[in-house]
Amino acid sequence: MEGHLVVQDKPAVKGYEIQEPIGKGAFGVVYRARQPFIDREVAFKVILPEYANQPEFIRRFETEAQLVAQLEHPHIVPLYDYWRDPQGAYLVMRLMGGGNLAEQLLDGPLELTRAVQLIDQVASALHLAHQQGVVHRDLKPANILFDDAGNAYLSDFGIAKTLSSAADLTATGAILGTPAYISPEQVQALPVSPQTDIYTLGILLFEIFTGQHPYPRQTSGSLLIKQVNEPLPLVKTLRPDLPGDIDQIIQRATAKDPAERYNDTLSRSRELKRALNLDVARVIDIDEELVNPYKGLRA
Repeated sequence: MEGHLVVQDKPAVKGYEIQEPIGKGAFGVVYRARQPFIDREVAFKVILPEYANQPEFIRRFETEAQLVAQLEHPHIVPLYDYWRDPQGAYLVMRLMGGGNLAEQLLDGPLELTRAVQLIDQVASALHLAHQQGVVHRDLKPANILFDDAGNAYLSDFGIAKTLSSAADLTATGAILGTPAYISPEQVQALPVSPQTDIYTLGILLFEIFTGQHPYPRQTSGSLLIKQVNEPLPLVKTLRPDLPGDIDQIIQRATAKDPAERYNDTLSRSRELKRALNLDVARVIDIDEELVNPYKGLRA
């Protein structure tokens, strides 16, 4: 948590009892909250009024929030509710109790089976979003959350795009994204695509296997230059125990030209498992046709 956060003197907002703050970002504060009517704890995100009252934000907020709410997947943090009033905008999400990937990477690289399971889960969630026309655009370790059993979930899905649009109204020419994880096309203000998220997944893969960022101890400006011009270093220099195919996968995922990257996230996930000769608990491929033996119930 960044700095000391003070909860406003409002014990409840639209049926939610606001409790302690659990996170802070550029656009607002996330609180732990409780829904007394159903006795459920949730994550309650308050978007600051200076963003929530921007005309462009108002125009896009409801449309994009509805889209995110429809992204139903086992590894996307569900959006329970959202609304806007003169004091700000609000998002209510599932409360995740297992921390995030940024915290886990402080202890070094992940164990291989654990790493592949995480990539499987994230790739599957992104694949569904991409098929529905949603590009995350701000993937980073802090946006990958875990439940108490250690399963990975994507958060801030699509909301980052909405918020960035609002911020762009007040910062003409601003680059949208996090410099350590931004794609070359975002740096150059070119159109984004599913390959934008695949690029960032390549950076995350490097971190998961090595425990460090490929461009450590760089300023934001230096990071942007490297993202456009320099290929990622080789994992083998830090992890000679890993097969060489890992570097081929990461280099393809992080190609500077989006057309040279993988076509989709699932293809890269399958290649990774083949390279490591590992098989983890399988995540449902949404391209499969599911047969439901129980009439009247959703598969």
